[in-house]
Order: sequence, then structure tokens, then C-alpha cells
Amino acid sequence: MGAIDYLRERGFAARLSGKRVRVSPASRLTEDVRRYIKAHRLELLAELASGDGQERRCHWKVLLPGRPPFVMICEPITRHEALSDVQSRWPDATIKEEHQC
Repeated sequence: MGAIDYLRERGFAARLSGKRVRVSPASRLTEDVRRYIKAHRLELLAELASGDGQERRCHWKVLLPGRPPFVMICEPITRHEALSDVQSRWPDATIKEEHQC
């Protein structure tokens, strides 16, 4: 689930305003939702900038057989793009699904 989906499920809309994320209706924002927005600001910016509704992240946990997991850090990309990039280097690599809250 993307960061925008989290907000939509709670009845909020998000939009870009320069490099800021605007969430409405502001009158309904709780402290929990404010903390979520602050913690997921980069994800929200990436999802809103993409305009296609696909979740994008700047970091992906990579699993390679026989090696310890590591994190790939990059520009915001989709899971499919991350997996393609990783498998172009290591064909047997996978990306670990992690749910962020």
C-alpha cells in the first residue's frame, strides 16, 4: 500500500504545493495522521510527482542467496523498476516486501 492510499483510506486528499505536501481536509487531521505524513513525506512527494498512483521508494531491501540482505538506495522508483535494476546485476536477487506504517 502506498502512502497516498493510506491517506485516501482515511478520507484525505493529498496534492503537491511546490515541494510541500498539502493534505485536506486539514480540519480532520489527527496527531497520528500528522506523524504519518511527516514520517512518509518523501514517499508522498514521489507518489504525487509521478502522477500515476504507483508507489515509489528511494530504498529497497535486496536479498541475494548466500549474502546478507542489503539496502539499495536510489531515486524514487517502483518495485518493478527496482527488481529489474537489481536482477540486471544479480539475476537470482529478489526484493523483500516490507510494509511501512
